[in-house]
Amino acid sequence: MQRAFFVILLASLIISKRVTAQEAPLSKKARENYEKAQKAWQGRQLPEAIALFEKVLEQEPKSYDTHLRLGQIYELQKNRDLTKKHYSAAVQLKPASPQSAAAFHWLGRYHFDSERYDSAQVYLEKSFALFPVKSSLSRLTEKLIASSKFAQNAIKNPLSIQKISLGDTINFLHTQYFPVATADDETLIFTGLTENRDENIYISHRKQSGWDVPEEISKAINTTNNEGTCSVSADGRTLVFTACNREDGYGSCDLYISRKEGKEWSAPLNLGQTVNSRDWESQPSLSADGHTLYFASDRKGGLGKRDIWVTTMDQKKQWTEPKNLGAAINSADDENAPFIHANGRTLFYASNGFPGMGGLDIFMSQQMDTVWSQSGNIGYPINTVADQVGLFIASDGQKAYYTDDNSDKKSGRSLIYTFKLPETIKERIVPARYAKGKVFDKKTAAPLSTDIDLYDLKTQQKVGAFTSDSKDGSFLTVLNNGGEYAFYVSKAGYLFKSLTFSVSDTTSYVNLDIPLEPIEKDRVEVLNNIFFKTGEYNLDEKSKVELKKMADFLTDNKTVQIEISGHTDDVGSDSENMELSRRRAQSVQQYLQQSGIAAERILAKGYGETKPVAPNDSQENRQKNRRIEWRIR
Repeated sequence: MQRAFFVILLASLIISKRVTAQEAPLSKKARENYEKAQKAWQGRQLPEAIALFEKVLEQEPKSYDTHLRLGQIYELQKNRDLTKKHYSAAVQLKPASPQSAAAFHWLGRYHFDSERYDSAQVYLEKSFALFPVKSSLSRLTEKLIASSKFAQNAIKNPLSIQKISLGDTINFLHTQYFPVATADDETLIFTGLTENRDENIYISHRKQSGWDVPEEISKAINTTNNEGTCSVSADGRTLVFTACNREDGYGSCDLYISRKEGKEWSAPLNLGQTVNSRDWESQPSLSADGHTLYFASDRKGGLGKRDIWVTTMDQKKQWTEPKNLGAAINSADDENAPFIHANGRTLFYASNGFPGMGGLDIFMSQQMDTVWSQSGNIGYPINTVADQVGLFIASDGQKAYYTDDNSDKKSGRSLIYTFKLPETIKERIVPARYAKGKVFDKKTAAPLSTDIDLYDLKTQQKVGAFTSDSKDGSFLTVLNNGGEYAFYVSKAGYLFKSLTFSVSDTTSYVNLDIPLEPIEKDRVEVLNNIFFKTGEYNLDEKSKVELKKMADFLTDNKTVQIEISGHTDDVGSDSENMELSRRRAQSVQQYLQQSGIAAERILAKGYGETKPVAPNDSQENRQKNRRIEWRIR
């Protein structure tokens, strides 16, 4: 992209400019050929102009203007070898001439693209000294000098990585890119370009021996038009992707959303004119919970050409007006391919607007509160002189998937690779854990679609809200805040379920299969998030969330009557335990009555240590026995 931009810019500048007067009189014959060559050049008769300029050099091999003009012509024809030959001759003849600035620049870029960054710096610095101050080419040259310096240092201090191709099973097309995965790293989704230049989305599932053969994700999503550069929520059930030139589109390319129930994807919906403009929107990245969306766009109000923008889903499940991520992320040039890690605060994206290895490099930024840190190039050899886009970091922060256009130069293929993250990057990424499982009817084992609320027990704040799949009851959610969590699972016609669990640094996920009890006589559930101090019966503040859930359940089910029962372990005397359990049950009863639940609907009883659910032979088992239960009467 940067190379094409440079050629177009430089060519348009040079074509419109007349070459300076000859540095010394030419012989009569050489002057005649030069004038004829100039006319052919002005008439865009390039083959004739080349032949005549070459004749001039046969007669006057040190004609600076002729070498310069031939360099310009061969540059337009993209003949790198002959461009280099004539520009090199020109700058040797007149290194201090302002007309040599563009030649020095081209030679600098030539060496830069060939990864000879030290030579590139030399030529570019000579070019910079000759260009008019603050001109567009002066600014471009200054940026390339900074990139040359960066690249030399990056190569001296490479990251320790080993790129491994995902193999011919995944890389089954000439071009595949933008890989994304679910939080459990069991499903891989990517974009592929067919021989007919049709862009489609493909999906593969992990099996014991590796990745399964990719399939088109869905006939509901892929069409004869282009669909690609997608993003998926952590649970793999919400897909946002790019589609171009659709009848319901607002611009050249728009963002669409599809949701999965069981194995079927819904018909895609355009995200609407709040997100999609008359311009180009593409390359989405969805947060783990599916409520925040980052994307690239060249819409009005940006800082450069293509910028990174963000929109969030409000309480009405509508996308808000997108916001530009600002100068810490965006430059005057191109930014695209954002990826927000499952932790919700580490952003990776591609840019050619900051010092780098060449082309599009991958950069990284961290969000602190609402502010993004100044982005930094993640280094070599993740970034190379080729374009690097579509980086995806697994939720546990251990490995990455990305597209590399530089590793298969001979065939020109674009392949998907994976590598283990080096420590210098891994230590900057807070890993995300996840919980997964299924919700089902305890009596019939039928899968259930339920509402699930996730709370951080340390703060008592809700940190997630999601549903289990209506077809198979499955769910998956990312755990980013704190180490102790409360789950609340609810569905009409069932007792709500509360669970408590913690996630340590050594645990990447928690597996939770959740049976729900139907509302029937004598069905029992435990209130797992009711807290008392040792030996006391006054409710801890941390119990309020659970008690509100209990009150809401009873409000929604007005005919239900319950018994609240208190239980203890075997520490202490029988009479003390009986009294303590009774008072704790009464504390819950009183809270519910104060919440508007009629007294006759709630019976409080204490059972002391008489009904243990586990032997009182360990701290863990004693904790299970210290509990508050509720039973349908």
